[in-house]
Amino acid sequence: MRVSIYSYNYAPEPTGIPVYNTGMASWLCRRRGWQVTMHTGIPHYPWWQVPPAYAARDYRHGRGDEVIDGVEVQRVRHYVPRPPPGGFARMRLDASWLWQVWRRSLSQRRRPHAIVVVSPPFLGGLLGLLLRFRLRAPVVYHVQDLQVDAALRLGMLPPTLTRVLRWLERFVLERVDLVSTISGEMRRRLQGKARTLRPVVLFPNWADTSAVRPWQGDNRFRRDWAVAEGQPVVMYSGNLGQKQGVALLLEAVVRCRHDLLLVVAGEGPERAQLETHAKTLGLRRVRFIGLAAKERLSEFLSAADLHCIPQRREAAGLVMPSKLLNIMAVARAVVVTADPGTDLALAIDEAGCGQVAAPDDAPALAAAIDRLLGDGEARQRQGRAGRDHVERTLGIDGVVGRFADPLEQLVRTTTTARGRV
Repeated sequence: MRVSIYSYNYAPEPTGIPVYNTGMASWLCRRRGWQVTMHTGIPHYPWWQVPPAYAARDYRHGRGDEVIDGVEVQRVRHYVPRPPPGGFARMRLDASWLWQVWRRSLSQRRRPHAIVVVSPPFLGGLLGLLLRFRLRAPVVYHVQDLQVDAALRLGMLPPTLTRVLRWLERFVLERVDLVSTISGEMRRRLQGKARTLRPVVLFPNWADTSAVRPWQGDNRFRRDWAVAEGQPVVMYSGNLGQKQGVALLLEAVVRCRHDLLLVVAGEGPERAQLETHAKTLGLRRVRFIGLAAKERLSEFLSAADLHCIPQRREAAGLVMPSKLLNIMAVARAVVVTADPGTDLALAIDEAGCGQVAAPDDAPALAAAIDRLLGDGEARQRQGRAGRDHVERTLGIDGVVGRFADPLEQLVRTTTTARGRV
């Protein structure tokens, strides 16, 4: 079976959606033996700049293409905004990539059996509909992030665009062959937006539990950070943007009773502002560092005694932090900020892997951090519970396998309906 996947995020981008695009494509190629083509752009996330090895390439007529783990990766050059990118800069990025990948599709001769379009960008759904018309293949619209809702709620776009964006979103959802998304709350929201042709499929993100495991023995990261004997390390690892609310974590750590070291690992449009904010708060027990290489991820995440995932209340239900799964995979407890009943709070409760504090409440977050830092037995118990949970329910083989089956069924159904051989 030939599958074409469309997203401007892919390896070697190291965090978030690119990781899951890469994992899905390589798994389908390796485990199902499918011919997978990834139609993507130039690496830029989360740095918001292009690495030198890719910036110097010639992307005309497929010269920038490559093969990664058996997946044919077709790249197009597109606009990359300077950090921090605002709403209109992101729209320009989306439009630039969509235009370039559509132009390249006009010369495509090999027809796929299925097309998977990953959102964001949410207008990738329109691209999928155009490709379906041209290539006569069913389209799956996989929603990783409710981009329109998040941009409007966080004030990244003017409210005057609401009606147009909502109409475009509904137009796409009602016409693609299948819609999938990563969490129950996002599925409910999508079902409330439009009457889809088929029920929305739950296709959550996963943890590669064979590659990401608890680290045993001496930890080089703790040694490099000069962590004192008995000093706990609290870590945030991931994108540094508006939705994450890392400023709240800095304000909470100032209030913590424990003599901890806070490690903020990541890149993103808000990093410079966060470093300035930490200095303004007089916070000396903090390190801002880049993300670790993939092959050192287990040791890196295991270097923390406790992880934190702050999330702004405005982003609740619109995104599901993918970093949670790798934290659980290395058997570390986690403190999150979320309202009761949200996907993030339910995930913590279901796995029993940490504590939930109220969002946008620095004293409540500080109290939750102090509670777990003061109870090593609880941290270990919750860490083990998280690891057990992802092994049972969220391993890559089970999750992507459960998505591949309805994808095959969709191809069989549409092929029969259209009378194709």
